[in-house]
Amino acid sequence: MLLLLVSVLLANIIARYSLGGALVWAQEAAIWLFIALIFLGMPLAHRQRQHLALTLCVDRLPRPLRYGSAVWVDAVITCVTLMLLCASVDLITRIGGISPTLGVPLWLKFALIPFSAAISLVYIACRGVNSSLPLWHGPVAVLAGGLLYLAIQPQSGLSLPTDSASLVMLLTFALTLLLGVPIAFAMLFAVLVSGLSIPLLPPAALVQNLVNGVGKFLLLAIPLFITAGALMNAGGLSRRLLDFAFALVGHWRGGYGQVSVVSSLLYGGISGSSYSETALSAQWLVPHMVRQGYSPAFAAAITASSGILPNLIPPSIALLIVAAVANLSVTALWFAGIGPGLVVALCLMLAVYWQAPRHRATQRATLAQIVHSGLHVLPVLALVGLILGGIRFGLVTPTEAGVLAVVYAAFLGLVVYREYGRQTLYRALRQAAQDAALVGWLIAAAAPFAWIIVAEHIPQTLIAWLSVWLQHPIILLLLVNVLLLLFGMVLDIGAALLILTPLLMPLAPLIGIDPMHFAVIIVVNLMLGGLTPPIGMLVFITATVTGTAVQSIFRALWPFVGMLLLALLLITGLPVISLGVLRWV
Repeated sequence: MLLLLVSVLLANIIARYSLGGALVWAQEAAIWLFIALIFLGMPLAHRQRQHLALTLCVDRLPRPLRYGSAVWVDAVITCVTLMLLCASVDLITRIGGISPTLGVPLWLKFALIPFSAAISLVYIACRGVNSSLPLWHGPVAVLAGGLLYLAIQPQSGLSLPTDSASLVMLLTFALTLLLGVPIAFAMLFAVLVSGLSIPLLPPAALVQNLVNGVGKFLLLAIPLFITAGALMNAGGLSRRLLDFAFALVGHWRGGYGQVSVVSSLLYGGISGSSYSETALSAQWLVPHMVRQGYSPAFAAAITASSGILPNLIPPSIALLIVAAVANLSVTALWFAGIGPGLVVALCLMLAVYWQAPRHRATQRATLAQIVHSGLHVLPVLALVGLILGGIRFGLVTPTEAGVLAVVYAAFLGLVVYREYGRQTLYRALRQAAQDAALVGWLIAAAAPFAWIIVAEHIPQTLIAWLSVWLQHPIILLLLVNVLLLLFGMVLDIGAALLILTPLLMPLAPLIGIDPMHFAVIIVVNLMLGGLTPPIGMLVFITATVTGTAVQSIFRALWPFVGMLLLALLLITGLPVISLGVLRWV
């Protein structure tokens, strides 16, 4: 599906420039393929336990209670999966019409959902076969999930004595999230339970809303840039970025730490994915740091904090999600992220300089060595120019720029650097497809969740509650920052952006803040949550890859978090940092 998606969009670009007109069916076909990719990836994520969840509370339970919690988690997943199965079949039988561009029945858009749900149920039922859970776990969880699904049906007669569906939804979401239910399934289960109060979104409408949530052409850039990053890593392109970073700053104080920051900055200009960059740096740089005398926790802390940068430097996936949710120009928002990204990088480099004064990675590189390393990495850096230049001059859309990034990265790995073997390329594409499916599934699940919030006018209520501070915009902005930091501590950035952006963006014009500047503030705040307990996804990724204790990384992170808070204050208080670049492009 991923290869078909890339091929369709590439054919559309070729047709537009060589045949004088785009393929009228290409955009809709690509969206349908992305939907298919998401629902094919969902059962695979079940099999490999890849769905993102908050397990900090569950991990502290005694073993018997952990077994009970695992049954509850899979029961909730089963309940949501049964809803997807039954509601999608109902929707398929009801929906009519023909796609005007593809010429096929519209129900085919939803055809993979029942298949995906059925396979998912099989994997859940077999959960104890290839894990440490007992064999009875899967069947018991499926049975419990089936009973739970029947209990929340309108025919059961069960109802909740409240007239606020959003309150029920938010409380249910918080409870299920703390008990270890994956974020996407916790959101969908919360939407289902909210129907016991006020049935705003029946199951068939929920499935349609869920699919429409990822049915935006702009969102297709997400799987494309994830794929470009995977091809970069597999093709040795990332290693050349590291070599160039060593030549530039390896001789500075805290040499390896400085290299980690600069390489994250360079990598961000190609991939836009903080998680993949953090995993890569943790695998390549942290062992070298430890051999050079860095403590494992300090080395991991530098790597985790540097992982913020790819979600600020274009083509940032986080900024892309904000643009799609808030109907902002993704091109303008990407350029608005450049200044804040550089400020964050500078603050991190200062923190490394002060914290690791004795450590140097290399001798000072000569000008000839810098030029030599730069020439080796020049084809990689040209990809940044291809992406930003193509978008700036209107040659391609952000989605089409993602296609070109995939093709260019593959070309460099196959032809220029000749790093790919057949198995290497296959593994890179498979991992990219699974990662793209997981991100897409999270976006899809957040759509009905956000719909309930908007339908009950929660943004307007929040604005009314905060309006007492409208005469003091600085205080209001500080309150928003605190709110975002708190949410970033307990939610993955993707989920937090999808939930909070519709809530908070209406505040921007009321307090006289440019929407582009406000969007950057949202992303910086939530990325800081990736470094703070209890979730701290960037920390957990680094800890998993390096085998370092999570608690020790959190302790080593505080100097970096302090400098990042300083960067946040500068970005918040000086709009020119975000908007200055826009005046020149």
